[in-house]
Amino acid sequence: MNWSVIDRFRRPEYTGRNRCLPCTITNGVFGLLIGNAAFVLLMGLEYPPTVAVGAFIAVIAGSAVQIWLRGYLIPGTPTLTKRYFPPRLLRAFGKEPFVIDGVGTLSTLDVDSHLREADAVASADNEDRYLTDGFTTAWRSAIDELSDSETTAGTVFDLDGEIRIAETDRSVTLTLDGRPFGRWVSRAALLADLGAGQVLANQYGGWTALSTAERGQVVSELRRHLDICPACGGETSLDTQTATSCCREYEVETVSCDACGVRLSESPVDAAP
Repeated sequence: MNWSVIDRFRRPEYTGRNRCLPCTITNGVFGLLIGNAAFVLLMGLEYPPTVAVGAFIAVIAGSAVQIWLRGYLIPGTPTLTKRYFPPRLLRAFGKEPFVIDGVGTLSTLDVDSHLREADAVASADNEDRYLTDGFTTAWRSAIDELSDSETTAGTVFDLDGEIRIAETDRSVTLTLDGRPFGRWVSRAALLADLGAGQVLANQYGGWTALSTAERGQVVSELRRHLDICPACGGETSLDTQTATSCCREYEVETVSCDACGVRLSESPVDAAP
């Protein structure tokens, strides 16, 4: 088989690890409907059943190849999913409209109370929160001293199993026993969480009572207040942007480094479905 010819038709931005499950299922359903329409039409025109069945199989096979190579069968699929797929449906397919920070499943934890009890954040007149000087110093030291990210992640998030951390140009993924378990917007974001977790484990008595998911919430909230980049030491800035994925357009609040451009935090402006 001449793979070079096939590769010319392939769309890597929509296939492989970039394949969108909602889009694939939607296009698969369209393929079945088109195949069924061809079968009904040919039977209505009194073609032999073998011809109608053959046409049905040919349409299904052609659709499957098209979806396999290019990700889509119906042109404009991303526009269709952005416009008509509700957030709840996307979440059912594992397609959150923003990069998931931290690990585990979110809960109703009162994160702010834990951060205050840990003396990690304070506020003036109960308004804008800021990191305390003591926590900031300890956090930066913990980040600088990190060596083995996998081992540290197991300790910080109380994980038992084989931990692997893989990095792409879009995110950093932590797998536990071969299964995706946590995802961060950058390696710097992961290092920030690991450093924060180590500090909290040392100075906050309530840390051990928190579940893995709750620990992820606490450290990811802290990262929104990070003013120094763990990657280069540059200053950070807070911004709001419109982000686009294959399925959604959404507003996110971001924290990024002004010097190296690495993104440290990304959270939805409005997480309500």
